[in-house]
Amino acid sequence: MVVTPIKNSELDTLRDLAMRTYSAAFAYKNKPEVIADYYEFAFAKSHLNKQLSTKDSLWFFARDKDNIIGYLKLNINDAQTEFFEPNGLEIERIYIDIPYLRQGYGERLIDFSISKARQLKKNYIWLGVWEENPEAILFYKKQGFIITGTHDYDMIAEIQTDYIMTLDI
Repeated sequence: MVVTPIKNSELDTLRDLAMRTYSAAFAYKNKPEVIADYYEFAFAKSHLNKQLSTKDSLWFFARDKDNIIGYLKLNINDAQTEFFEPNGLEIERIYIDIPYLRQGYGERLIDFSISKARQLKKNYIWLGVWEENPEAILFYKKQGFIITGTHDYDMIAEIQTDYIMTLDI
């Protein structure tokens, strides 16, 4: 697996992958209108383009040979969605495409995130994970993350609760 920065010219590829992986992870656990409203906002090209251009948001594709198998969004400094502390790094998005799940790629993206955090001289990594996603919670616990709190996650049509999970590095 190779991890490469996402270019603005790859916006359509990112959008397609993001919608496909988000749908696989969450559509069956949410009301269709909640997902539809969220997609309209979160995956709008203008919104994604703005996020790709945010200085302290770092976007990456995971690639295996010629295939894009996943993506990762890391936030530092003021780009973090909470805890605007200079010593933290947020994993805002980490998704592996459906055919590549459970093959170790998620762990490798966590390792990449840890390496990037160390390179940036961060003390910890944090992320939000939906309380109704036990598979992801277990995955993060296996990677060494611990639940340290909760926060509200705005799905546009409703507010959901995420666990805050952190990993000291």
